[in-house]
Amino acid sequence: MIVRPMKDGVRLISQHDHARAAGSLVRHWAGMETLSPLPSDMKEAVFFAVDNHDVGWCKSDETPRYDPETKLPFSFFNTDSDEATAVWSDSIATCAGFHAFSGYLVSAHFGQLADSGGRGAPPEILRRLQAFVLAEAKRRESLRKNFSSTEESEEERASLLLRTCDTLSLLTCRAPEISPPEGQVHPLTRCGLKVRPTADDGLEIAPWPFDVKSLELQFPGVTIPGTRFANGEEFQEALGRAEPGVFISRLSPLS
Repeated sequence: MIVRPMKDGVRLISQHDHARAAGSLVRHWAGMETLSPLPSDMKEAVFFAVDNHDVGWCKSDETPRYDPETKLPFSFFNTDSDEATAVWSDSIATCAGFHAFSGYLVSAHFGQLADSGGRGAPPEILRRLQAFVLAEAKRRESLRKNFSSTEESEEERASLLLRTCDTLSLLTCRAPEISPPEGQVHPLTRCGLKVRPTADDGLEIAPWPFDVKSLELQFPGVTIPGTRFANGEEFQEALGRAEPGVFISRLSPLS
């Protein structure tokens, strides 16, 4: 769950809905100097991977949980390594069941997250993440045996495209753990983009990589009344009064 504290409530957007928004971005990707468009015969597998890379979160996101440390709904950024690796494995298996290249991309994505998450982690968590990284490397070796020659040559570019659209989607739904302050230009060094969040929940981007003049993303979700919850009972009572909505974010060129 993506958890965004607001002035008068807490906004919740599911991981899968965020991923589907990332899928909208990849479908409009026109390219830039550092990340050109993908060949047409790869699009179906890539679209499926981006759309469904967080599908493993669907079950847990059905029932938002209370986090006593933050006194907010539980955010996926605070997930422990046991749950994270289990969810990631479910997502990878789902995507690999559709197409070997889809599974490969999602495996590579979460392998990178596990690798970065292990830096500085306590020994027990580090061992768990390293075991996941090793297991996924073996899975990718097996999946690669089913690649076409085009997929073999494009795997790195497709992986970067998934990660880029994933990050842009998280920024548009304002995941607070990674969002820079409004009005501040922030570089995404891996892909070469610069982004600036706007006061109206928009996101300005340079260079502009899409095939339309602007893009509107819509995120279904709920807003829970209140800003902090003293205990799980108070949270559940507020959750029962949550208001569903569709949250809109507009992406436009950064001037």
